Amino acid sequence: MVSKISDTEESCEDLALGKNVEKEFDEKTLPFWRKRRYHIVIMMLFGLFCLLSMRMILSVAIVSMTKTNNITLDDGTVVEEQEFEWNSKQQGLILSSFFYGYMATQLISGFLSARFGGHLVFGISVLGTSILSLLLPFAAEIHLSVFIAARIFQGFFGGGAFTAIIAILANWAPVNERTFLTNTALMGYYFGNIAAMLLSGIIIVAWGWRVLFYIFGAIGCICYICWILVVKESPKHDSFITEAEKKFIISSIGERKSKKISHPWKDMLTSLPVWAIAVGHFTTMWGQFTLQTQLPTFLNDIFNYNIEKTGILSAIPYMLLASMLSITGYFADWLQVKGYLTTGQVRRYFNCFTYLTQMIFMLLVAFNTNPVLTIVYLTLGVGVDAFTWSGYAINALDLAPSHAAIIKGIGITLGGCSGILSPLLSGYIVTDKSREQWQLVFFIAAGIYLFGAVFSWLFVRGSIQPWAKIDLEEMERRNEASRCNRTS
Repeated sequence: MVSKISDTEESCEDLALGKNVEKEFDEKTLPFWRKRRYHIVIMMLFGLFCLLSMRMILSVAIVSMTKTNNITLDDGTVVEEQEFEWNSKQQGLILSSFFYGYMATQLISGFLSARFGGHLVFGISVLGTSILSLLLPFAAEIHLSVFIAARIFQGFFGGGAFTAIIAILANWAPVNERTFLTNTALMGYYFGNIAAMLLSGIIIVAWGWRVLFYIFGAIGCICYICWILVVKESPKHDSFITEAEKKFIISSIGERKSKKISHPWKDMLTSLPVWAIAVGHFTTMWGQFTLQTQLPTFLNDIFNYNIEKTGILSAIPYMLLASMLSITGYFADWLQVKGYLTTGQVRRYFNCFTYLTQMIFMLLVAFNTNPVLTIVYLTLGVGVDAFTWSGYAINALDLAPSHAAIIKGIGITLGGCSGILSPLLSGYIVTDKSREQWQLVFFIAAGIYLFGAVFSWLFVRGSIQPWAKIDLEEMERRNEASRCNRTS
């Protein structure tokens, strides 16, 4: 049963969560390049860039790996040849295999992040994914099943990153900077998409598809080395942070004294606000994975674009999205600080606006036959997704900061199902590469967006939940401290 939370109560809680901490600890005089929380966010951005580029390069590489080429024999005979004779269903299985491993690690990575620190889990995620990227070309040459197994393990390592980020931000992000810092870090997600789509075709044409995996795998290994040198668990464990910034962060979020947190599993799993986060993940990730894994193939099938052009055009929507992330994050925080909207209203309105807009653009793509307009619709549909990262993506920190990594894990587990189902379903639907079959793919995505909008409107909340006792006690302590400061 969902408890009704009024806008007034959420506004009071917003004040309790540290909106006046700047008055007590003024760290604004520090130059931005000395603020350690920005260093942490930049490293998360770099790490996500590596993780997402290594996930996405296969979507472009598989076009080259399965392309039919005309080969002229010594006697002048021209024959057709494929390096890998994978049909559409096998390709759908390959593209979805990453998410079998990805789903399997969400809850366990949330638990490990809460217990041992998100910084350790994120670092291992980057390292494991990078090593497997270097090994993928060899796996493909051995056998299809070995290649799929390698992708599953790559998803197993890569799946821990997002829950780890929530755990890291719970220790590093001041309340009134949560959305901005989160969205800045998540820009790496889309920079990785852009790099994969934009550069993959160029690299493949110049040096072949194998080099693609080697280059991005090597970059990932470099990222891991930088990560372990720069990122610490919390301000308390960082020897390079200034005392002013440390006090500012701790006074805003509170000091987590113990890692041995008892998670209220029954309450979390029966909480509709938690399920609203999970549905948000599923809705957003269905649309993302439909486009991320199928867009190069769609452009090749319907408009007959070559691999270089396909990669460049597939990158355009994510350029807009990446450029909007920090803007929407700042806008969301500004709306709350100024008192125009409560936290819950920001999360709800941003989710619903995005899903309804994306539903419209999916339908426009389905019925459109003009290639230029198709790219415009896809670009705008993907670009508006920046608003959801100020919605469901950060909402776990609003409901229960101490349990946020677990809640994020629940959400990504459900969201990961779309990563499995979307490519598989597309592979079974698009067997003849016809426009009518691709229309059905976009109709399904539009329907899921509509469902996500309705669910978000009904059940999204933005305040600490009654079962999050640790966080309620911390909020009450800060309320009392705030009252004491006002009376003194």
